[in-house]
Amino acid sequence: MLELLDNVLSKVAKPARYIGGEFNAVIKDLNSVDVKFALAFPDVYEIGMSNLGLRIIYEILNRRHDTAAERIFAPWPDMEAEMRRCRLPLFTLESHTPACEFDIIGFSLSYELTYTNVLNMLDLIGIPIRSAERNESHPLIIAGGCCACNPEPMAEFVDAFVIGEGEEIIHELVEVFKLNRSLTRKALLEKLAEISGVYVPALGQHPVRKRLVKDLDTAEYLERPIIPFIETVHDRLPIEVMRGCSRGCRFCQAGMIYRPVRERPQERILKLAECLNAHAGYDEIGLLSLSTADYTGIEGLVHKLIEKYEPEKIGVSLPSIRADASCVELASEIQKVRKSGLTLAPEAGTQRLRDVINKNVTEEDLLSAVEAAFRYGWRTIKLYFMIGLPTETDEDVLGIAQLAEKVSQVAKKMRIRPTVNVSVSSFVPKPHTPFQWRPQDTVEELQRKQSLLRSAIKDKAIQLSWHDARISALEGILSRGDRKVGEAIYHAWKNGCKFDAWDEYFDYEKWLSAFSAAGITPASYANRPRDYSEPLPWDHIDCGISKQFLINEDKRANRGIVTPDCREEGCAGCGVALISGGCPASQNTKQEHEELPNDKLQMMDAEQQPTISQHTPLSRHLVMLQLRKGESVKYLGHLDMLRTFEKALRRARIHLAYTAGFNPRPRMSFGTAIGVGTTSDDERIIIELTCPESVKEIQEKLNSQLPPGLQIFSVEQVQKEAKSLLAGLNVSVFRITAECQEALDSAVAKKLLEKMLSCSELRISRIRADKSKEIDIRPYILSVNVIECSQKLIEFEVTLKTNGSGGAGPRDFLEAARLFFPSLEAKRIHRIKQTTEDERR
Repeated sequence: MLELLDNVLSKVAKPARYIGGEFNAVIKDLNSVDVKFALAFPDVYEIGMSNLGLRIIYEILNRRHDTAAERIFAPWPDMEAEMRRCRLPLFTLESHTPACEFDIIGFSLSYELTYTNVLNMLDLIGIPIRSAERNESHPLIIAGGCCACNPEPMAEFVDAFVIGEGEEIIHELVEVFKLNRSLTRKALLEKLAEISGVYVPALGQHPVRKRLVKDLDTAEYLERPIIPFIETVHDRLPIEVMRGCSRGCRFCQAGMIYRPVRERPQERILKLAECLNAHAGYDEIGLLSLSTADYTGIEGLVHKLIEKYEPEKIGVSLPSIRADASCVELASEIQKVRKSGLTLAPEAGTQRLRDVINKNVTEEDLLSAVEAAFRYGWRTIKLYFMIGLPTETDEDVLGIAQLAEKVSQVAKKMRIRPTVNVSVSSFVPKPHTPFQWRPQDTVEELQRKQSLLRSAIKDKAIQLSWHDARISALEGILSRGDRKVGEAIYHAWKNGCKFDAWDEYFDYEKWLSAFSAAGITPASYANRPRDYSEPLPWDHIDCGISKQFLINEDKRANRGIVTPDCREEGCAGCGVALISGGCPASQNTKQEHEELPNDKLQMMDAEQQPTISQHTPLSRHLVMLQLRKGESVKYLGHLDMLRTFEKALRRARIHLAYTAGFNPRPRMSFGTAIGVGTTSDDERIIIELTCPESVKEIQEKLNSQLPPGLQIFSVEQVQKEAKSLLAGLNVSVFRITAECQEALDSAVAKKLLEKMLSCSELRISRIRADKSKEIDIRPYILSVNVIECSQKLIEFEVTLKTNGSGGAGPRDFLEAARLFFPSLEAKRIHRIKQTTEDERR
């Protein structure tokens, strides 16, 4: 398996997606546990590892002594092609075990356009796509996530759905499975259906009420998050400060299904930050929720985190803020450490339409917010809008352009040259929202509105972007679909659809063909209004919001009547109190935020850019590290290594010096990069410290924080500048094992090598940024010896040089050698050492 995987990874982009072995990953003996649980995310690694729910469930399961949880992600098409060519089944990252050998496979359904990826992953695992075709030898397929609030489109493919929040129910699932695993598959599913919050489609549309974690203070959470090697979509330390939202935007599914609002106590958040920071090493703490600025005492919390972590150059981010000046002021506070962008979401271009969707933001709120933003130093503002909202007219669409123009004018009056990025998505009516009965605009109508808006924007400071209306149309069909839509999903997958959320792979025509094959009319799902009395495919799923409340909200939308935030003006009667044992918002009004200390950040002059005070040590303390890069991490690229070391240095509490300015980075320099897929006994890194530290202590602390496969074996203090020191190490000795098309003996191999080295030029083609350039690498080949030649394998020891004007790497050497040796293909490349030209002589 491992040798086959090695051959595959050498042929794909971003092989580090598939290797596992990250810091804090949990590897258990699968033969020593009762339950083997594979957590599957139907998208690429970078997106899946940004999913907080998956990371929490992974850690919860692995805290159990009787359970091992491992991860699988959707392979990118290049990886899938190689896997199918080599008949390599989909495997887990931790142990590289075929997923079909696990007891339970749990899919996270966070976006409808990943549904075909679920089917594709099931096929790669090697189990039947449809639940009805599986038997006792197959893993149990369960699914959860926000899309499970309408499970019907995926009902034919999933054995059981978890409805609601998973921290508590996951334990019940494992216990019931353990006790009943000897039963028939049908009997086991019947037992699972007895768990509150579990929906088993094979038993018919039985009523299920969502599971709810009532107290975030006592809920299990991350303590040792996996630290990905590669950059993920949200590359930060995640702390969920609050769950649920009480603002009541009528289009927002998350704001409805995650009710009621529950806050994690501030002291608990501070303790989590301390714990997570010690085990992670990120440079940013993300305070996560649907509306983080609504967290009680958010100003005080932000100030305490900045005060504690600013000396370590760890910033704080608020992924969601309101469009008002006080929130912008709060966002400016976090600029002390790291500069971030600013996104405000008015959602609609006119006040009439904002009242319809219950977006309690006025034009005055927005303009005062952007004025504050420009005063605090921002020059780029992103505004997020939707088109196709219920009751929308062309006047509302044109209102987006007019509002963006007013934002631009605010800056220009302040003598600021702004960039106003206007992002426009298309409204999709979602289940369990007041707009679930509303029709969605057709693709043609959405495209017309996009053109109308595009033609209305004249200001060159305004940059407009929009989402593909066809993708939004598909999302609308899948989100409100029934089991007939599931048949279309199957046909779409058979047609080759996958990664539908990615523009380069989305194929609308294939989906239209799939709908036709399934015998359904897309417009009947997406583009027609539904009567309040019409049975809906998700009616049997109780997410806590009463249907009458949703109807009343939809009627209030027609009349343009807003519903206030229930935490500020009392209970709105949504019904969530019935499942939560009493909604906090119905009992208490929102508390006053904590008062900030007197040294609160002052507003800046309009022309003044924010700056970060940065202590620069009077004396410099440079340390050179030598380390080994083993087999398990050989597919890390240079940037992956840099990120890995930066986080390890933070965890090790090394007294690092940082660069000045925004987004400070540790002062460290890497030696000559080696190619992806290469191991090494001699990598060099120079780090700068703010004060002297024992080299032995540095080595011990860092080795305890590095992932398997990376090991520091030498630490020494150096005096020279890092740049000149590392540049001087311009000679590398490699051991290269390659496979020939034909068997060679040592004598023949040495003659071919002599012939190669007798050439005055060895010209190869090198491709950079899709451009091919012919270069002569002969001056950079200092020596080559044939170490061993056996059968079709040949082993070289090659000494190569790099300098300011160029250089050659081991793969360059192999390309040149192919002119003399029959079809050489690299099997293993290993750097033995680095040295200088003087030392070599």
